[in-house]
Amino acid sequence: ANRLVDFLTKPNQPLFNRVIAGLYAPGSTIKPLVAAAALKEKIIDTKKEIFSAGYIEIPNPYNPSQPSIFLDWKPHGWVNLYSALARSSNVYFYALGGGWEDVKGLGISKIREYWQRFGLGSATNIDLAGEKRGFLPESSLNWRLGDTYNVSIGQGDLLVTPLQLLNYITAVANRGKIFEPRIAKTEPKLLKNLSDLQEIFLEVEKGMVDATQQSYGTAYLLHDLPFTVAAKTGTAQIDYNAKINALFVGYGPVPKPQIAVLVLVENAREGSINTIPIAKDVFEWYYENRIK
Repeated sequence: ANRLVDFLTKPNQPLFNRVIAGLYAPGSTIKPLVAAAALKEKIIDTKKEIFSAGYIEIPNPYNPSQPSIFLDWKPHGWVNLYSALARSSNVYFYALGGGWEDVKGLGISKIREYWQRFGLGSATNIDLAGEKRGFLPESSLNWRLGDTYNVSIGQGDLLVTPLQLLNYITAVANRGKIFEPRIAKTEPKLLKNLSDLQEIFLEVEKGMVDATQQSYGTAYLLHDLPFTVAAKTGTAQIDYNAKINALFVGYGPVPKPQIAVLVLVENAREGSINTIPIAKDVFEWYYENRIK
């Protein structure tokens, strides 16, 4: 404790409370929110399939010979809501957010409305000082379709705190109830109640469970845990794609969750491969010490 000053200028900022004050692009961990919004607004249903050839090509009105290309992280073929969440298909969520072919898309104004409904851009009211609100981009004269595509997969100008991200995921687990997080042991206080989305959260959860239980899921490493986990992984490119932040959000046991987990690894070389083993350790510890 008497060497506290030695750590104030460390480059990795060990005394900076990233959970409540760090601002991060959420990457693909935002996709369950986009899925819920698209279902609620009847942009798609759970059976609607979209084909991912590995990219979307959009005509360039200023230079037709150079279309804009928006990449998936790999070709996924035909995906529906469940497999798109499990596989984390970018093309599917480009379509849900900005529209593509026969899918209308939510549009940035509607997406922003749902960000706010889930508590992004607002304080969670945790009993700690220094909480940041994040940043929610909105439509402007310079806003383009590609900007909507980017925020639909958690890239672009969207910035949230890890606590906001974890709190929004608990809305899926709690079927719409979001509580004020507390360090002190007090009675839980309801922050938001998205009761109109209860049935939709059941469908979103199926895709998040497939992410851990299906061999093609991005979090399949968790399939052999002693209880079922619903999860979403994310990889956010930062510093002009020079670095990668890896994220994981998940909860369990399904269908009666007791614990929600967020893992963030800054400047991760291998993306979510780094976060899933950490999450697995946490879930295993919880089982051994709180459930078993």
